[in-house]
Amino acid sequence: MNKKQLAQTMASKMDIPQVQAKQQLEQILAVIHQGLAEGEKIYIPQFGTFELRFYLPRIGRNPQTGEAIEIEGFNQPSFKVSPALKALINA
Repeated sequence: MNKKQLAQTMASKMDIPQVQAKQQLEQILAVIHQGLAEGEKIYIPQFGTFELRFYLPRIGRNPQTGEAIEIEGFNQPSFKVSPALKALINA
């Protein structure tokens, strides 16, 4: 399911126009993006948690020359599924 299909499904389940459902979906995603950009953990009960994970800097190798290069540390967004959702999917 892509974003357009998700908005269509939301519109039909909530009995609202598709344009309104798309706007609501965009607002939800914008809040998640902003929260992650500010380093917040976003917990949605019965669904899961969005958070940032920091990966430490490390030494890598250029595969063409074999030269050692430093790979900078970085934040990676991650999602951890709630136990309730995991149980629903695996039921």
